[in-house]
Amino acid sequence: MSRDLSFARILTELQGRIEHHRGREAFHAEQEAFHQQQRARHAAELQTARERFEAFLAAADAASELVARPREEKAVDDSIPAGKGAVLSKLVARLVGGKGPLERFGAKSLTREIEERYGARLGRKVDSRAVAAKLRRMAQAGKIHLAREGRSFHEALYTRTP
Repeated sequence: MSRDLSFARILTELQGRIEHHRGREAFHAEQEAFHQQQRARHAAELQTARERFEAFLAAADAASELVARPREEKAVDDSIPAGKGAVLSKLVARLVGGKGPLERFGAKSLTREIEERYGARLGRKVDSRAVAAKLRRMAQAGKIHLAREGRSFHEALYTRTP
């Protein structure tokens, strides 16, 4: 320690340090109060976010459970209609009845479906022109509705509801 320092200088230095540390203590006390407020605000936001997250997970789990559950399908009648003649007309009417209200279908898609379901048991190939004629008759009777008029380069499409 140096003895060259005067008593007055030492007192002045100590008073300066006291003021400096008093100011820093006050500053940090203010900062501490501010940080406590911020901590409380963030803790409340964190709690809200956690609650919403848990609720969202529960809803997502419930929705995925519902989606994963197999649909209840109606029993599909794959029998060939009995009786003489008009077998193709009855098959077309049956397939059209199984379509959704807004589902679009045409002669080609119905012919393909008839071939896939009943082809082996029918014993002959299905003519899509006959299916198209049946669809036209059903549309004229008001049982189905024309969704798109046929042209030379695309077939007519129908729906069950207008």
